[in-house]
Amino acid sequence: MSSSRKRGNHAGLGSHSSRRGSLNGKSTDLIMVNEENGIFGLQDLMKAAAEVLGSGSLGSAYKAIMSNGVSVVVKRFRDMNKLNKDAFDTEVRRLGRIRHRNILPPLAYHYRKEEKLLVSEFVPKGSLMFLLHGDRGLSHAELTWPTRLKIIKGVARGMGFLHTEFANYELPHGNLKSSNILLSSNYEPLLTDYALYSISNTHSAQALFSYKCPEAVLYQQLSPKNDVYCLGIVILEIMTGKYPSQYLNNHKGGTDVVQWIKQAISEDRVSELIDPEIATMKDSIGKMENMLYIGASCTENDHEKRIEMREAIRNIEEIQV
Repeated sequence: MSSSRKRGNHAGLGSHSSRRGSLNGKSTDLIMVNEENGIFGLQDLMKAAAEVLGSGSLGSAYKAIMSNGVSVVVKRFRDMNKLNKDAFDTEVRRLGRIRHRNILPPLAYHYRKEEKLLVSEFVPKGSLMFLLHGDRGLSHAELTWPTRLKIIKGVARGMGFLHTEFANYELPHGNLKSSNILLSSNYEPLLTDYALYSISNTHSAQALFSYKCPEAVLYQQLSPKNDVYCLGIVILEIMTGKYPSQYLNNHKGGTDVVQWIKQAISEDRVSELIDPEIATMKDSIGKMENMLYIGASCTENDHEKRIEMREAIRNIEEIQV
């Protein structure tokens, strides 16, 4: 789901328009699964002014401010009819119990057959995608090599947690991309939109980024190594500063970061791919190159040759500022 920001679109979440379906239901229809940010009901959401944050293949996202002052993001998912209400409740409550510094757990959900709402805490700094490609202000300038390394390590640790917590899932995350990585005030990454494959039907699941992996495109083959590929794309994106064409459905636009790194390795010019904004740190060029090699090993087309998640994490952790 895109985290692009569209300012100036304000309306109650309960208002009815082509962009916003009516949220009919009782206040008890909003089920809290994590009360660390307080308790609120569906009526609070329906009354709140909603700012459109973006929309994507899975649905739309809105920012809303609750009556208790808490800012939340409401993600509206359609075409997720795989599970009945009890099974959906079990899955989302499991997500709500997650406590990890690099995972953003849901706070509440609303279940209707035709659409589902997932409510989570609003993270003011926004997504990694926005800071890398959409923001050219102070926050972008602060994306130094140490900061980028911190982000990559945090993403890797979050993925390690998910691959342990959901080790029995075909896709422990399934939708890792820079728009689904939010950044705290001190640039600690928070993963969102994870474990959605377990609640997605065939149609909605195919919108997950893991379906862009070569083995998924060619053979509809899913495994935890799809997540490794997605982690590799994020690493290459962070290190090059380029927007990956892999995120686009038509591949028109962006940079094919996988092909780019492969060609650079074969021609022994990996250092040329480093984002010029961090390449000024000459003493760290070797470490940056090592990170690019890790990204390349994560995006190996042959999933059998692609490294395992635990090996990718171990290699990332070995790189120091």
